[in-house]
Amino acid sequence: MSLSHIDLEESKEKDLSQHHEHVHEHITHEANKAVLAQAIAAEDQEHMGVWQALKMFPKATFWSFMVSFVIIMEAYDNALVGNLMAQPAFQMQFGEPVGDGTYQVPAAWQSACNYASTIGAFLGIITCGYVQPHLGYKKTMLGSLILMIAVIFVPFFATTLPVLFVGELLCGFPWGFYNAIAQAYASEIAPLPLRGIFTMYNQSCWCTGQLVTAGILYAFRNGTDKWSYKIPFAIQWVWPVPLIAILAFAPESPWWLVRKGKLAEAERVVQRLEAKGTNRDPANVVAMMQRTIEIENTLTEGASYAAVFKGVDLRRTCVASFMFAAQLWSGLLIGNQATYFYTVAGMGSDKAFALGLGTAAIQWVAVVCAFWAVTQQGRRTLYLYGVGFQTVMLLLIGVVAAASKTSASFWVQATFLMLIFASYGLTVGPITFTIVAEVSSVKLRAQTCAIARASYYAMAVPMGYITSYSLNPTAWNLHGKSAFIWFATATGVFVFTYFMVPETKDRSFRELDVLYHRGVPARKFKSTVVDKDEDDFQAIIWTHDPADDITVTPSRREISHVQVERVRQHRMVADFDYAYRVTLQDPLADLGTSALLGGCGDLASRGVSHSREARLDIWRPTSRSRSLDGDRRDSAIAQSRFGSVQIAVLK
Repeated sequence: MSLSHIDLEESKEKDLSQHHEHVHEHITHEANKAVLAQAIAAEDQEHMGVWQALKMFPKATFWSFMVSFVIIMEAYDNALVGNLMAQPAFQMQFGEPVGDGTYQVPAAWQSACNYASTIGAFLGIITCGYVQPHLGYKKTMLGSLILMIAVIFVPFFATTLPVLFVGELLCGFPWGFYNAIAQAYASEIAPLPLRGIFTMYNQSCWCTGQLVTAGILYAFRNGTDKWSYKIPFAIQWVWPVPLIAILAFAPESPWWLVRKGKLAEAERVVQRLEAKGTNRDPANVVAMMQRTIEIENTLTEGASYAAVFKGVDLRRTCVASFMFAAQLWSGLLIGNQATYFYTVAGMGSDKAFALGLGTAAIQWVAVVCAFWAVTQQGRRTLYLYGVGFQTVMLLLIGVVAAASKTSASFWVQATFLMLIFASYGLTVGPITFTIVAEVSSVKLRAQTCAIARASYYAMAVPMGYITSYSLNPTAWNLHGKSAFIWFATATGVFVFTYFMVPETKDRSFRELDVLYHRGVPARKFKSTVVDKDEDDFQAIIWTHDPADDITVTPSRREISHVQVERVRQHRMVADFDYAYRVTLQDPLADLGTSALLGGCGDLASRGVSHSREARLDIWRPTSRSRSLDGDRRDSAIAQSRFGSVQIAVLK
């Protein structure tokens, strides 16, 4: 066979390969357009009324509420140990005599036992961030419930403070899993109008657990034997067994299935979560999820804990972490030890436990009212009103405590504390769960929620020590004056919220991705418009010659947003009399020095990249330096890891 014949065959194979590649690209392009159309259609259908959504998604409502039920267990025990400190039988078993015929648990052990479960939950929630992305929400939850059944034995049989500490530490580990999973799962199976209600239900479960604790402790308030505190511990076994039986039939999150590439299974889950007769196409819903996840894959490298601290996700993680920590700084810690607060303020045991029960009931009613409030007002607005009100109440408690120690002043402090609980239940408590679930990206939701809740646990330990020492008569003995401490921290929470916490109401996960990627200030989230075909970076083009015809075509995908602006003409160099500047703006992510490709054709170019933007200046040579022939097209491509934009200059 001759050399020329071989060259001819290789040429044919190359042409055929290029043809197949072109056909494949065309088919892929058309498929992407179809997926985009499906995604837009599904997102349009997300905007509906609350009652309509409840009718369309009764199964999603049921499963979200069932998964969130696990929070009741943590809330129950979280309030249990702190309030048992005021029970005579518990004090006699674990406390020391203080000289007046009564017993008190030492402040150091009081703080240690109160927050042992917090340390365990911190470890559990970090572990969950590694396990859940691999196993999914359902399997991870079932495993943690089985573990819970085993570890309850330790605090139940505890007779000394060290054993009680270990028992609470072990119980906290599965609770960390509950917090990470319940919140994220609720946000992922909820349609847009119900996302606030589903995530806020976590706070309702917290209130339910605290209410059950208050009722149980009130029933055993005058007990003198060991069963007065053992039975409250044993009641923890009531929750896991029935929940395991129910959640074994729960659907997996469709978002998790899409992230794993299980699209057919995701469609089946979407259909399962809807009521019969719903006219939504499951394929469209899955396409919407694909679109959002594709955007996040473009903006975020990997799905690890390290990724939540990079680029735009760092801002989202900071907001989410602050929101949970802010619960502690806005008066919650005093509320968690309300019964103990009332006893050290001078009230009898009967009255203190009765007020503790009443306080928990008030908060529960407030959370129920919050379900309605969140559909009428924005998350940011409700949160600001709530934390502002609580700040004032904390100041008043401190002032009254410092001014008088009469019986009347004790009742005034108790009233203000109840008002704080009511405000917390209506605003700060439930809204926190919603904001954390919404500001986190879909891709990094498990890790972001885990880090956010871990920040709560990390702050709870030192803040808990401060609370215990400030209230304990054998330590600082500040009584109501301890409210001054939380007044200062609550003031800081209000300031941070005003400047950093965005409005997320009625925003799809895709819209939130776009707003965060643009670097929109938190105060402008509500007013900023995001078109339904906007996906990734924003390219802004300045032209210095209005006479030229500039056409801009996104070369990577057709859904890139392009904005054209004209600015005044100015001469840059003697031989180049007009120019085009392309700026790829990315306010938070570092594009790097390799972000740009140079110009081509009859264009001179210079690439400049900074940590917050990449810029390409393109100059057209003048007739004095180079002659131009009639109509011709010159082009340059500016490209970053977020996509590319082609600029074609027609002359």
